[in-house]
Amino acid sequence: MDNIKNYLNDLKTLISFKSEKGKKEPAAPFGKECRYAINFIKSLAEKFGFTTIDYDGYCLEVDFGEGEEIGIMGHLDVVPAGDGWESEPYTLTEKDGVYFGRGILDDKSPMLSCLYCLKELKESGIKVNKKFRMFFGTNEESGWEDVEYLKTKTTLPKYGFSPDGNFPVSYAEKGMCIVNFYLPKLKNFSKVKGGTVVNAVCGYATAQGIIDEGLLLKHGLTVSKDGKIESVGKSAHGSRPELGINAIKKLFAYFIDCGENLEKEYEYLFGDGFSFSKMINEQGDVTFSPDIICEDETGIKITCDLRFPAPITLEEVLKKLEASGLKYTYSLKHGTQFVEKDGFLVDTLINAYNAVTGESAKPIAQSGSTFARVFEKGVAFGPEFPDKPSTIHEPNERASIEEIEKTYDIYKKAIFDLAK
Repeated sequence: MDNIKNYLNDLKTLISFKSEKGKKEPAAPFGKECRYAINFIKSLAEKFGFTTIDYDGYCLEVDFGEGEEIGIMGHLDVVPAGDGWESEPYTLTEKDGVYFGRGILDDKSPMLSCLYCLKELKESGIKVNKKFRMFFGTNEESGWEDVEYLKTKTTLPKYGFSPDGNFPVSYAEKGMCIVNFYLPKLKNFSKVKGGTVVNAVCGYATAQGIIDEGLLLKHGLTVSKDGKIESVGKSAHGSRPELGINAIKKLFAYFIDCGENLEKEYEYLFGDGFSFSKMINEQGDVTFSPDIICEDETGIKITCDLRFPAPITLEEVLKKLEASGLKYTYSLKHGTQFVEKDGFLVDTLINAYNAVTGESAKPIAQSGSTFARVFEKGVAFGPEFPDKPSTIHEPNERASIEEIEKTYDIYKKAIFDLAK
């Protein structure tokens, strides 16, 4: 990676935008910080000599080449930084060869890498028989409204990848369903609140009510100066709840010890009451994560991230929910995604990964839901390596300089090979 200095300078600027979903403004449907991020990439791409299309702040397209279309789609928006950072989350910070910053993996650095790789392809003089269309979304983390808008304005390529998953290459993705459970108000507790987004394990939750010092200690809870009961967990991606510690779960355990009749709800929400552990196949298992809790005058609502692999169907999952007897509603966010393992796209990407790493890796299935599914034949391709713990959606999101450079080299090899 010859231009690492320029790349890191641009990454520093991109990380500096606090591109969480914000208040809608003219030409900034998801807030001004997302707009700033689009403006920066647009300016950079045009400086590199690429054609750009700004879809009214919902999404930015960057084009290069002629021929059969290959799509690359990721996002510039991020989940809220949250607490627990050892550095300023929106300042790219280096320590001992490791770079920290919200979005460095998800998706700012990998998308910037792909843009730089296209620049290298353009400058190489190699005859290109493909048209690359890069799409920079701004609402992946909280609704995919950018994709819905984009589909009203253009036709997307049949083939493509999203640098928003796992290496070596993910040929299958789970379907995602958002489930809301409704509970009545509690006898001894009120103002229950916790979580930020549905696809991140709840790392902080609060309530007001009975203060029992012994039980607080038992469950690892504390009381704030203003009398709120505080539960601190550990955030993680909602598709990998086993990597986090759910703050809502700790609160519920305390509620039960204080006399609330929540044993059934606790078993379904935080145990294996739905028997999802038995629903597993080659493409993975069913995952379930209660990530947001809130209370209003009607009662308590708990919003959950539920994911299921093909060929398991939504109907099979809903039968489990129905059998619980709990009051719920649901909405299907994404169906399952599946691409043939032996097609040209997967072959090209897996060969690029193996050529750079020296491995003999095979395509995998993943639990995350990515923009790969906007393409008829789409796969997720990096940036997370299989031997590294995930820090996506967590405090201190990070990548080492070695990982950044290796990721860059993999994308460069893949893009150059796809161009042929």
